[in-house]
Amino acid sequence: MIKTQVLIIGAGPVGMISALCLAKSGINCMLIERHSERRNAPKAHAINPRTLEICERLGLPADQIRRLGASREDGGKVHFLDTLSGPCFGELPYERQDDGALAFTPWPLVNIPQPVFEQCLEEAVNDEPNITFTRGLTATALQNEDSHVTVTVSGIESKDTIRAQYVIASDGAGSNIRDMLEIDMTGPEALQHYMMIHFEADLRELTQNHPGLLYFCLSPAAQGVFIGYDRAKTWVFMQSYNPLSQGPEDFDDATCQGLVNKAIGTDIADLSIKNVSPWTMSAQVADRYRSGRVFLAGDAAHRFPPTGGLGLNTGVADAENLAWKLAYVLRGEADPQLLDSYESERRPIAQINSQQSLTNSAKMMFLFSAVHGTDPSSIDEHYDSVCADPENFPGVSEAVEIQRPHFDSFNLQVGYRYGAEVDPEALDISLYEPSFDPGNFLPLTALAGSPWLLGHLPHDKFSLVTGPNGQGWRNEQQEVFVEGEDFVPISPFYKQAELDPSGALLIRPDGHIAARWTSVPAQPAAEVASAIELLLSHQNTPEY
Repeated sequence: MIKTQVLIIGAGPVGMISALCLAKSGINCMLIERHSERRNAPKAHAINPRTLEICERLGLPADQIRRLGASREDGGKVHFLDTLSGPCFGELPYERQDDGALAFTPWPLVNIPQPVFEQCLEEAVNDEPNITFTRGLTATALQNEDSHVTVTVSGIESKDTIRAQYVIASDGAGSNIRDMLEIDMTGPEALQHYMMIHFEADLRELTQNHPGLLYFCLSPAAQGVFIGYDRAKTWVFMQSYNPLSQGPEDFDDATCQGLVNKAIGTDIADLSIKNVSPWTMSAQVADRYRSGRVFLAGDAAHRFPPTGGLGLNTGVADAENLAWKLAYVLRGEADPQLLDSYESERRPIAQINSQQSLTNSAKMMFLFSAVHGTDPSSIDEHYDSVCADPENFPGVSEAVEIQRPHFDSFNLQVGYRYGAEVDPEALDISLYEPSFDPGNFLPLTALAGSPWLLGHLPHDKFSLVTGPNGQGWRNEQQEVFVEGEDFVPISPFYKQAELDPSGALLIRPDGHIAARWTSVPAQPAAEVASAIELLLSHQNTPEY
């Protein structure tokens, strides 16, 4: 019998971030992964500002991670074309990678092949003494009991039993653990089927007039999407297929090379097929995020269309939210009831992100209609006319513009708020308006000559941030950061937060605002203790 405080099943980015968050909070955990080696086929690629900030707080330098990704020139545009070498119908920026994003985050979004990001995380995991990481183990049975969870795991030549106080299932979209727990998913299960063709080729010269990350090819004879992870080498072509009449065996290297060359619009001599795998586009969210002492996180809890790049990043935020709460409960500092807030906070975020990803996917139909026409009998004639002179078809430009929110979800990335009802119909997914109200993530506060304010605050405990007259908040129980003494903002922090000079914000371990006081109360220590107690017992925290 192997014992651990937390067992994490699945060592993708969500599993590894979960392990690192727990380990940095003093919790011993086991991380297991069924694959004996890290898979090198590119998958997700967008690492958004919030994920980078979480990494920075865990000791993984965000600047170092960003250097592993594509440059702004290579990863900053989306193109809509005939074929990769054919006429271009329009282009859009890919997310906020410009300097304007620096007003809200120290680290704008960057595009990194998921295996490269995973390698960075795995190195940190292997250096952490509180994490035991083992590959080649598959969870085959699970028993959810009152005081612990018993999990049977099988390797190539062995079978073991692990007893954990809690389990995090981060074992992906086809989660075996979710099935064991009989947790259903809500939403369309199979929107479309694709074959991911991973190939290597140097296409820099071919794409020099339109460098970018995503290339939507709209030719009726070669529809699909190119993802340029590295224009000099690493590419993926997404090709739709019908699983009723086709299977992976129909996509051998020669077939795939022909499909890719057709979509490129010319034959590439040194093109090499590296990996081919099928996947199904879904838009589903788990009905429950918890069963007893087992929690779902990442793709095990939600499956989004890739249109929006929200899946991996939503999962990383799941991991951070759950990990600090587990740490508080395991350290005996919080009521186990706190763990119920994981689902109530994170599931609404997943529902919004899933719906937006689905909307993004549906809006592509406007583009297809504009380029191909609506008369099936004259598609070829209409398409040839559009290719000859797209400017004669203003509907094409309008259809491209309709896609803009698809590639600008900045508010979804950094503006999500806990504890507030959000009307998805009224939500502007692009426009982020910083707020210091409880539930919001602490907005960026630029400091003089040092990292952003959140970088000063502990990631494993509550902290209090006050105006320049906040000395009255200091006490032995609570870590207090006073403006002008512990940090020096470029512009007055307390004015940004609409506080009196003696006002304060209570910040959760995950950087979200738990409570605010516009000025110092008569018994500040008691007020803070009461606010924390309410939150840790999963009760609403008042705004003062």
